[in-house]
Amino acid sequence: MKSITVNHPYRPDLYLFILHAVLMAYSFYLWKVYPYIPTKPDMGALFFLIISVLGGFIGIVIIAVTLPRLDRTVRYLTLSKFVLSLVYWLSSTTIFVLFGSTKFIFNNPLVLFVFVFLFFSSLYFSIIRVADMRKKDWLILGGILGGVVLLFFLPKL
Repeated sequence: MKSITVNHPYRPDLYLFILHAVLMAYSFYLWKVYPYIPTKPDMGALFFLIISVLGGFIGIVIIAVTLPRLDRTVRYLTLSKFVLSLVYWLSSTTIFVLFGSTKFIFNNPLVLFVFVFLFFSSLYFSIIRVADMRKKDWLILGGILGGVVLLFFLPKL
């Protein structure tokens, strides 16, 4: 897998920061202009909470496998990428909640793709492309994530 050179390990983070800032401003605008006003109590907040926590759990698994593969010659790269991944998780959750609270996509399961696409693509471009991943690391990552999927979906079959 082609990885980014050591000279610019923070360049994808700059682009991701700009993307998250623009999407957060746009989702805040949509939430202010087109809010969904619930007429009866619903369980929307619980949906947002469960998706955010599950996404954070999967993000922690991805980080645990990929952070040791980052270049050790760059000072504090592992710590800064961990902090940036937490920021990506918080901003993705905020964008997810704000988009999900508009009247256009309230109570629509497709709003889940906003969080999944934004958070996991941020982790990919920020950490996984910079890390020197081996085939064994990909197998470990796939096995852990496959186990999580089986844990949640196998009892339903």
